[in-house]
Amino acid sequence: MRVKIPYGEREIDFDVPDGNLLDVILPREYIAPAKPESIMRNAIMNPIGEDRLSDIAREGDTVAIVVEDETRPCPTPQILELVLNELSRAGVDDSDILIIVGNGMHSVPDFDSIKRIVGERITRNYRIIANDVLNSDYIMVGKTKYGNEVEVLREYVEKDIKIVTGVIGYHYFAGYDGTRRSILPGISSMKTIQFNHRMMFDENARAGELKNNPVHHDMNDAMHLAGCDFAFNVVLNSNRKVVGAWAGNPDSVLDAGSKVVDEMYKIRVEDEADILITSASGYPHDIDLFQTCKAMHMTMQGVRKGGTIILVGECRNGHGSDVYFEWMKRYSSSEEVKKA
Repeated sequence: MRVKIPYGEREIDFDVPDGNLLDVILPREYIAPAKPESIMRNAIMNPIGEDRLSDIAREGDTVAIVVEDETRPCPTPQILELVLNELSRAGVDDSDILIIVGNGMHSVPDFDSIKRIVGERITRNYRIIANDVLNSDYIMVGKTKYGNEVEVLREYVEKDIKIVTGVIGYHYFAGYDGTRRSILPGISSMKTIQFNHRMMFDENARAGELKNNPVHHDMNDAMHLAGCDFAFNVVLNSNRKVVGAWAGNPDSVLDAGSKVVDEMYKIRVEDEADILITSASGYPHDIDLFQTCKAMHMTMQGVRKGGTIILVGECRNGHGSDVYFEWMKRYSSSEEVKKA
């Protein structure tokens, strides 16, 4: 059988003998509407668990909007246009709006990256900053129930209205992306992020798990300590088209979006494979090795103990994380990393 698999912005294909092929696992695809912007417009006009943004904001308010970085295939320009229209309707001046790229400990985006993230018009007309864990100014907003001292960008905390945007999908140890991850790790200090990420070794820190996941709960505590007045998140199909959008209360938004993610992507595997071939679904998910390796965590349960995973990824930006790269060179197992 001829099998195709995403690689960067194209596909590669290869032959698998029919007698050796156990299964080809694909998502239960949602078909995107002809005009996906209608889904997003309906979401912001009919928020869940919260008033419309145009009714929350007031003339004279200062506003911070957190957006995804380039490692997430988010329709950020379209989301921002809807959010900015609501703020304009409320009388908020463009000069009082700050857009923050929530890149966490990822590389700080340069000017060209920011243009790709938010679009040229917004780049020209709004003040935009990014999280720089080595140089940014943070303020401590409290402690989570796990003892994490939450340090968040001062420029976010001091704004009157706080908004997060992004994509909801599986995350290999936070359960799902979306909402609270815009704050932690998005705009948090290195100290706060590292405390949170140490909990990734907990048995419940895995994709699709929220209820007993300490990483998720720590992130959620951080979001509520820092403040979040409004969330706007979308879910994409495997073609990166919007198939769901929700706005309003961040907890309600995550709950609604994660259900759709499960309906599309949670697949029961009847038999474990000897060899499993997978990819991170192409660019930008395979933009670097750090991002690409997340695909392994999503698929490990589909291969037998002692089996082999072949991971396909372009990694156009190299390893993607100096810390991750040093760990790979220094440690031979996750147990060694955990002890360190």
